[in-house]
Amino acid sequence: MVGGAGLNTQNGAGDPDSDGAPDLGPDRGRLARLAHALRRHLPRNALIAGLVTAAVVGVVEVLAGRGADRILPPPAPAPTCPGTDCDGRNPETTTCGADAGSHRPAEGNPATLEVRYNPRCQAVWGRILTGEPGDRVTVHVVGGGTTEAQIEWNDDQFTRMLAVDPAGFTVEVCAVPGGHPDRRATWQRYCVEATHDTDFSLR
Repeated sequence: MVGGAGLNTQNGAGDPDSDGAPDLGPDRGRLARLAHALRRHLPRNALIAGLVTAAVVGVVEVLAGRGADRILPPPAPAPTCPGTDCDGRNPETTTCGADAGSHRPAEGNPATLEVRYNPRCQAVWGRILTGEPGDRVTVHVVGGGTTEAQIEWNDDQFTRMLAVDPAGFTVEVCAVPGGHPDRRATWQRYCVEATHDTDFSLR
């Protein structure tokens, strides 16, 4: 009986501090240190993984956006002065010139005179393309305003805008020769008329 009791004690069955697990000795300390290191670095590693994931997603979105820009045409710029707010304003600085149409007669138009119209801005203006310094371009909207501009250098010039009603308007644009003694052209004053029914070509 005594021998049996001693055998049980050596196997750990009778030791109140034993849980039946083998004694790992020095390995137990190394495992404890490893567990502590994992607990200490896990939050930082998770943060790094999250930042990397966010960066990858951002790059994908940027590349996708660039691809869309190459596929889809850019939208037309919004007018900054629709209707009467366009009176007397520059068609180029207001974006109205970006998608305006032109009425340019192919014959009897030595100064290449144009009636410019943008229905989005509800405005018209005049442009001369092959004039000389001193030549003028005038615009008159029937029942509306009048404006003009003069070529100061080179051979082209455009006027400021006049508001029109898209449902119905009549506009007259005229080329007026300058009086410079060295003027080369011989054409005389002439005009081009357009209405809301005129075919305006995008130029």
